[in-house]
Amino acid sequence: MPIISIEVNGKVKTPEIDPSCWISDSAWIIGDVTMGPENVVYQGVIIRGDFAKIKIGAKNVFQDGCIVNTAEGCGTKIGDNNLIGFNAIVHGATVKNNAVVGIQSVLMIKTVLEDDALLGATSFVGMGKKIPTGKKWIGRELKGDNNQGKLWEIGRLSWRKMGLAMRDQNEKP
Repeated sequence: MPIISIEVNGKVKTPEIDPSCWISDSAWIIGDVTMGPENVVYQGVIIRGDFAKIKIGAKNVFQDGCIVNTAEGCGTKIGDNNLIGFNAIVHGATVKNNAVVGIQSVLMIKTVLEDDALLGATSFVGMGKKIPTGKKWIGRELKGDNNQGKLWEIGRLSWRKMGLAMRDQNEKP
């Protein structure tokens, strides 16, 4: 997996990744990125902290092809136990805890996805919007309560288990 240091304003920024994470050989982690324990990063993921810092908590799953990046003055924060879906984009946004960013969804700068919230597949959240705790956002607007937490927890656990099994497989010939 490419782990790449970059120079920003005269300072070298090198990703800090907890050794308990599993990161696919085809994922890229670039620049000012801190990643906590037991994260799983699948194929084609790009996590790029160039304009600002990316801080990632524990036990998140980043599915194939998603992009996590920053904007000038807008860092990205991802809490714990989140699922970032296939080809989703988290761009200078905050994802708190136990949330789901659906397949091909986009969170723009300064948006906040609160705890236990759901961003449905192919949804778009414009700059500075907030998805409250326990709510779901489908398409381009808030649509009501998110009462699917147990279902998504099963998904997060299964994807994390698979990724960590791959990590362990890499360590054993």
